[in-house]
Amino acid sequence: MKKIILFPIIAFMLFFTEFTAYAQELQYTVINGEATITGFSGQPESIVIPPELEGAPVTEIRDNAFYKCSSLKEITLPESLEKMGHHCFFECTSLEKIAIPDSTAEIGMGCFDGCSALSEVTLSENFAVLPESCFRGCSSLKSIILPQNVTEIQKFCFAGCGSLSGISLSGNLKSIGDLAFYGCNSAGEIYIPDSVENIGIHSLGYNEYGKISGFSVTGSPDSAAEKYAAENEFPFSADPETAAAFAPQNSRNAPVKLPEIFLFAGLFFLIMALISSFRNSRK
Repeated sequence: MKKIILFPIIAFMLFFTEFTAYAQELQYTVINGEATITGFSGQPESIVIPPELEGAPVTEIRDNAFYKCSSLKEITLPESLEKMGHHCFFECTSLEKIAIPDSTAEIGMGCFDGCSALSEVTLSENFAVLPESCFRGCSSLKSIILPQNVTEIQKFCFAGCGSLSGISLSGNLKSIGDLAFYGCNSAGEIYIPDSVENIGIHSLGYNEYGKISGFSVTGSPDSAAEKYAAENEFPFSADPETAAAFAPQNSRNAPVKLPEIFLFAGLFFLIMALISSFRNSRK
């Protein structure tokens, strides 16, 4: 009899302990049947935000909610999350990775600004805009893949991401804001899709010392990519899947430019003429 009573008591204690852990680390409000994370307490290293609090779905992380929570190393976001406020993880300097669920459609400016340990990011497929300074100063971030719904990268978005070398832009991207990738010293080459109509001042290929050595742009002829490269005197190459796909190749499998073709043809005919002249003189 005692064993039968003891089991539900232990189960209740485990549930209560887990909920209390949430309550100790998370501060939140419940309004109109929806829960919003407003802050934290203590010095948490790992947090799992539950999909519900007090029976209400967690739909928002408020502005500045985890502002300068330097102890935080990992956090799990719920599938119920719809909105992340501005600077909500500002200078969480120990945060190493983040996966933003597809339920999230809005993210605030400076959301991960100064997260210097952040090396792995998975973005929501429903993002349309990456706001100002969103990942500014994420110096450990090495690669980023933009979902296809992203149409705008606002100014300073990835500024200061000095380790960022792998950048995959959305095929529906239209605008790259001023200084969006300023100080991305490891980005030696970037492909800019045809969809891009506007590229802001010093968006790509610049740092505090001027132009980044070895930086180049790839895109289609007569595109915003080619215009940006020309205006800033960066090397430009045509998209290899279009123009270069049918171009003559040299010994390094690189496209041969028309001037090279004419040069080779001229040398060929000159050599043939010399051989013919030599043969005639021997007769």
